[in-house]
Amino acid sequence: MRLLLVCGPGGSGTTAVAGSIAHLGAIGFGPFLSSNDERTKNTYELIPFRELLRRWIILGTFSVKSGTNIKCELQLFRQRVINKDFGPYDESANIPIFLKEPLAALFISQICDVFDTRLIYVLRPLGDIHATTTRRQWGFTMEATRVLYSHMFNAFINYQTPTLIVRYPELIASPVEYIMKIAAFAGLNGTPKSIFAASSFVMTHCATYGHQRAITAVA
Repeated sequence: MRLLLVCGPGGSGTTAVAGSIAHLGAIGFGPFLSSNDERTKNTYELIPFRELLRRWIILGTFSVKSGTNIKCELQLFRQRVINKDFGPYDESANIPIFLKEPLAALFISQICDVFDTRLIYVLRPLGDIHATTTRRQWGFTMEATRVLYSHMFNAFINYQTPTLIVRYPELIASPVEYIMKIAAFAGLNGTPKSIFAASSFVMTHCATYGHQRAITAVA
């Protein structure tokens, strides 16, 4: 089972990336968590996956509970996907699924052990992340952001998992170019229609005349 795991702290731009992957044809199932932010009502965070991870985390410190062995639960979750508990899924079609949850950064190695995983890291300046999470009143501290990025880059250094780094400011400046990179990395068939849809979705986060002109040229 191929998995695209979108990694990054809350407010880093992971919703823009996950939404673009959905528009490119990856499977995200549902139900997704709703946000209190009118700009990003759909977070693309699968609620059962979110609940699975958060059972094993001390949210106050963003640390993993001692004695945690989440691999068994992840294997059960994978079987639930195969059983179509979350929606239609045909393993033989070889279409990747995608998952997104900020705290997945704490379990990257275990997730990669259970799924044929490709990691998509979303990077954004810490000050911009803090401004976004403060506006949304998410209670996501700068320290929590640093902890999650630390776990992400520890995995990047110590494991061989294929990883694509997406810098959020560059994504919104050149959406079409980045969407094509994401499609190629993910093994998705990026048709002009799907690239246009994915790029347009990204631009709902930061639309300017110049960006819109670039997208229209692809259509």
